Amino acid sequence: MVGATLSLGFVLAVPHIVSAQAWVAPAKVGSVNVVFQNVDHTSHILDDGSQLDGFDSVSRGVLVEVDYAVTNRFSFNIGVPYIGARYLGPEPSFFGLPIDDCRCWNTGFQDLSVTARYNVFNKGFALTPSVSYGYPTNDYPFFGEAAIGRNLNEFRLAVDLGYRVDPISPRFSIAGRYSYAFVEQVLDISNDRSNASLSFDYLFTRKFTGSVQFYWQRSHGGLKSSEFETEEEWVQFDRLLKDNSFHIGASFGYRFPRLDAFVSYVEFVSGTDTHLGRAVTAGISIPFQL
Repeated sequence: MVGATLSLGFVLAVPHIVSAQAWVAPAKVGSVNVVFQNVDHTSHILDDGSQLDGFDSVSRGVLVEVDYAVTNRFSFNIGVPYIGARYLGPEPSFFGLPIDDCRCWNTGFQDLSVTARYNVFNKGFALTPSVSYGYPTNDYPFFGEAAIGRNLNEFRLAVDLGYRVDPISPRFSIAGRYSYAFVEQVLDISNDRSNASLSFDYLFTRKFTGSVQFYWQRSHGGLKSSEFETEEEWVQFDRLLKDNSFHIGASFGYRFPRLDAFVSYVEFVSGTDTHLGRAVTAGISIPFQL
């Protein structure tokens, strides 16, 4: 029961990079971003909000992506994560799968993502809509605690907003994001998804920043954990689960002479048919100009 979470893991835990998407780089400026992440799943949350303990798992991954501004308004991003997942629970795994019961690492490349953004406003107020497409790089297993993803195609529409709150402080800004994912259907059951985030950022010095983030996810369709009936549906559990959640996080970033670095922590707050857990992420962004 990790696939739905892993497909979003890097989105939830890369706030230092994501919050900057409302304001875009000038033409012919880009960056190479390398992000490392550890996600601990400590309990399953059922559809009534109760916890199902004893089914711990962990995933670790590295995301490599390239971001480049073709013009002052148009930019694109391409990236792919390499994920490793492992079941750690003291109880026998929920579905009794060999991939879990061996308690060994399951590793592989996950989904390639390509994003195009167009900036409408880029001053004190920023507005940047985007479209992206994600598709599996290979036919990896999608069922079980140690699965590395859902192995589904997604088309996403998003908008990023940013506002520098100069009346309070020129160091303070607010960034928001909303995205809607059109997810490949399984068994003719739709399970599209909305994701929203809100970030409050503060520039302590010219080089040191801090941020607090809030993340929401709502599934549009899918099945609650209590609604699975047929064996065919159970095999597609991670793909069909109606995963709703709310997370909160904090991050710090520092600008070195030739790269930016950040670290973040994201914690589960509430949800249904999801995981209780936390994510720790660290990354670097190396700028370049062509």
